[in-house]
Amino acid sequence: PDREVVFYAIGFETTAPSTALTLQRAKKEGIENFSVFCNHVTIVPPVRALLDSPDLRLDAFIGPGHVSTVIGCRPYEFMPADYGKPCVVAGFEPLDLMQSVLMLIRQLDEGRCEVENQYGRAVLWEGNLKALDAMSEVFELRPYFEWRGLGFIAQSALKLSPAYADLDAELRYSTPGVRVADPKACQCGEVLKGVLKPPECKVFGTACTPERPLGALMVSSEGACAAYYNFGRKSFEKVEIGSR
Repeated sequence: PDREVVFYAIGFETTAPSTALTLQRAKKEGIENFSVFCNHVTIVPPVRALLDSPDLRLDAFIGPGHVSTVIGCRPYEFMPADYGKPCVVAGFEPLDLMQSVLMLIRQLDEGRCEVENQYGRAVLWEGNLKALDAMSEVFELRPYFEWRGLGFIAQSALKLSPAYADLDAELRYSTPGVRVADPKACQCGEVLKGVLKPPECKVFGTACTPERPLGALMVSSEGACAAYYNFGRKSFEKVEIGSR
């Protein structure tokens, strides 16, 4: 009780509800030595930013399963409606992903463009209403947030609402706004837009590896570059001339 505890809250809507419920309980129980440094982000604004990019090279989208268990499928309806891009919310098993790709191919082949839910065993169309209610009470949108590889995107992240200002670490400790620029050689933005494949990045596998990542897509084990590095590279056996 005599020490301050600051919870560093990160992640998309997947993890935001647990932070919201924790804050609700802390406020209810009057816990004064606890605060939250909120860096939660939201999925729709960065996707819209990608779709607005003039050099986008993506034909369709596989919707994120974990995020969608919270927000549902409805928030993705802007993708076919505004941009003509189909979307299928997918689960995580190999068969889930294969079926989702098949569903997207069928949409493209049949000239359809809509949002479909392959992960129906876990995702409801309207999402988890209790989780969304908790988030709505505890959080509000930030005017701007800087993304690695994408730059500033309006209303793409969450901060604590005024009702929870007494538990906001940013206010309690007057934290300064710190900007960390992406390395100039990093090309995560181009990879996200489908302009480049990870191995085509200038620093992939050399200056940028999972052990010493430069870009956001190599930091996380779920990032495209980390996946390519660990599972997508082809290794060729070196054979000396005349050895066989």
